[in-house]
Amino acid sequence: MTVFGVIIYAHLDIDGTFHGLEGAEDVVKWLVAGGIAVGLLYTAAKNAPLLKVKLSLVDWGFMARHLVASAKLLPHTLRHVLDELDMPSQATALYMTQPNKTLMQSWTEVHGVCPVLSPPHNLQDMTAVGEMRCLPWTDLPHFAADSHRSQSLVRVGVAMKSERQRELSRKGLLQLIPTDGVIFIPLDLNQPLQGQQPFHALLHKATDLPESGLGLTWENLEKWVDANPEVLLVDPLWAVKQVTSRGFLLYLSEQAERMDMPFAFPAASMVEGLDDMAALQVVMQNQGLRMPCILKPMLACGPKWSHDLAIVFDIRALSNAKVRTPALLQEYIDHSSVLHKVYVAGSQVGVSAQPSWPDAAIMQHQLSPSDHQMMSFNSLASPLRDYPVPAAGVPMHLVHQAVDFLRSATHLSLFGFDMVVQNNTGRIYIVDINYFPSYTVASSSRWLTSLLKKQMQQHEQRAQGSDWHRKGGSSAPA
Repeated sequence: MTVFGVIIYAHLDIDGTFHGLEGAEDVVKWLVAGGIAVGLLYTAAKNAPLLKVKLSLVDWGFMARHLVASAKLLPHTLRHVLDELDMPSQATALYMTQPNKTLMQSWTEVHGVCPVLSPPHNLQDMTAVGEMRCLPWTDLPHFAADSHRSQSLVRVGVAMKSERQRELSRKGLLQLIPTDGVIFIPLDLNQPLQGQQPFHALLHKATDLPESGLGLTWENLEKWVDANPEVLLVDPLWAVKQVTSRGFLLYLSEQAERMDMPFAFPAASMVEGLDDMAALQVVMQNQGLRMPCILKPMLACGPKWSHDLAIVFDIRALSNAKVRTPALLQEYIDHSSVLHKVYVAGSQVGVSAQPSWPDAAIMQHQLSPSDHQMMSFNSLASPLRDYPVPAAGVPMHLVHQAVDFLRSATHLSLFGFDMVVQNNTGRIYIVDINYFPSYTVASSSRWLTSLLKKQMQQHEQRAQGSDWHRKGGSSAPA
């Protein structure tokens, strides 16, 4: 069975109150981002202008071009409605948010079965047609999984911000429909995990979660993981937590030097404060740090201020830096304005060259007296489009050496890191690392499904081995 589309039945009360999308926003946005056809039915053509306004007010403006009048829902016009929604003729499943008997009967006549998605209210008025079913919004991915005939379908719960889910869905990495034997199920971060199962694996961006509070937090996720060892956790939480601190780069630097790796990490040191100039000079001298440097908050992700950085050209400017402490003071490496972003998902590796900051002398020349020998910026918002990206890249054999080193050191399967090539010397430096990056490489759309299938196979083999040992090793696992 192919799950291909959703039809939402919406209506406006006399007083202009809008109904039909309650609790559906995140799911539908994910569907649209993943290229799944979504149509919005309304009760009369005269309501269309007001409905479009209402959609915009509730952040549903992206649905305005999918309006289809319910007056068209006659058996002989069904194909026209589906054509307007760009729904493929070979599809065998259709979802609706409210029963429309005419459409359901027409669909059943054509395809034999018409699964239906409906809000949990007013189900007593539902007239069954064929094998149709009524389900709440949150059950959409589970229903898609149940409709899949393969017994080996891997259900993967996804715990991360809805905006990140949609971004990854647009890139083809997260699909709400079975793809390559895997289906991704969005989890509600405002609710505990216990009521959102079943799933075989948990894919998370734990750095999106608060430390404590209601709903899904880092703390209760740790407890849930301990209580559910049968569920595969993609990357251990302790390994994720260590890379959320930029201080981890100091450990990686020591390990790379000890192992005589063909790459290095810039000289760096942790600073507790920025007001004691004498202490800062001692730190720089002890660590061999030279200006200019980049000042980064020790916390690498989460709150907006974790991305507030500063490039400092004179040690006396540190006291003016608007960067949270403790912080990492890292030597700035001139690199011809190009940053090589490396994306890793298990054995899959991709590299993307992106524009970066120019050499220090160019930036310093552009400073005004009011800048106090310092350039402040937010790493997520700073425009860098004016700087060209050279065609030359990092040799792939060195990239793979760096990947192997970091995979072993971090115990992670989903991570990214930034590399630069130093001017004049050609020395390669790793300047940053992060967990579960955006995967902006063209070939990455099947990376997650490939990784999940491989890890599930390994997880099941380990579970069978443990079962065998518990039974004394006297017979083959059942």
